[in-house]
Amino acid sequence: MRIGIIGLPASGKSTVYQLLTHGQPSHHAGQLEASISVVKVPDPRLDRLALMFKPKKLTPASFELVDFAPLVKESGKPTSPGGQLLPQMRQTTTLLMVVRAFEDERVPHIEGRVDPAKDADTLQAELILADLDVVEKRIAKIEEAMRKGKKGESPQELALLKRCYAALQEEKPLRGMALTAEDERLLRGFQFLMAKPSLLVVNTGEEADGGPDGLKALPAMGASQSAPMAISAKLELELADLPPDEASAFCAELGLGASAAPRLRQACYDLLGLTTFFTVGSDEVRAWMIPHGSTAMQAAGAIHSDLEHGFIRAEVVAYEALDRCGSLATARNQGLLRLEGKEYLVADGDIMTIRFNV
Repeated sequence: MRIGIIGLPASGKSTVYQLLTHGQPSHHAGQLEASISVVKVPDPRLDRLALMFKPKKLTPASFELVDFAPLVKESGKPTSPGGQLLPQMRQTTTLLMVVRAFEDERVPHIEGRVDPAKDADTLQAELILADLDVVEKRIAKIEEAMRKGKKGESPQELALLKRCYAALQEEKPLRGMALTAEDERLLRGFQFLMAKPSLLVVNTGEEADGGPDGLKALPAMGASQSAPMAISAKLELELADLPPDEASAFCAELGLGASAAPRLRQACYDLLGLTTFFTVGSDEVRAWMIPHGSTAMQAAGAIHSDLEHGFIRAEVVAYEALDRCGSLATARNQGLLRLEGKEYLVADGDIMTIRFNV
């Protein structure tokens, strides 16, 4: 799973990136110096399981986070300097779109005035421009092939792409389109940016207290899949550097609630539409992330393809039940450890042991 962070210059998107990757190493991808980090997902359930099983190794779930170079107008054109970012952006699973809602005379806004709604519109326009370029070229190629009588081109794909073109022209996200399973298959290879789940992150000043005036206008826009999240990235990063007790005291002094960083991490997780299951043992306790609605056999495949191919059944116990019992043996004696087949839908927090043929 890969989350991309995009924004205009001086939006504070790199501060958001630093907040989410705090203390974790990153490397540069090369194209306009995009930074990539692997972000470990904190989970108190994993810590509890570690105390229970005392494994040699503890492995949390994780996802890749990519901080792209700032977008500017016409970045959506492949021939522009910013267009070099598009292939990497298409490889992401979802996008965080950071817009600026803070004033700072030392860091002037690229447009001369702070307007988060306008910035969100600019970002969305660049993504639409990039997708329109792909759609137009593919439509032209199919129509040209059909005129020449070439076989192999799909009228269904052409009709679907024309629907996508119409939606983009109306500035509508492609993720909102009603698609069949076959439609999704036909579009999968294009990796459209406007088809990806996205979250608008409004980077506020310390004094804004999470509620800039511009925030009210943002939910009506198509840029975000869910309601925008307001966060003072600079303040949150400073709080992350403090010991927990000092950070709590500082928040109380400023009249702030709990740190927004965990909420942002959780929002990323929710945006990906994931479920967490665990495998346990004396060698390793590990959290695994799989798409919500995955079957037991698909979960086995996330661990290793051999487990999926040779799947027999899964031993499953809910985390809450295991936590009450304190051990797998007790859970088994109480009838809480059950056997499930390959079509079982994995629930968040399931502890699973896969039985399989070698």
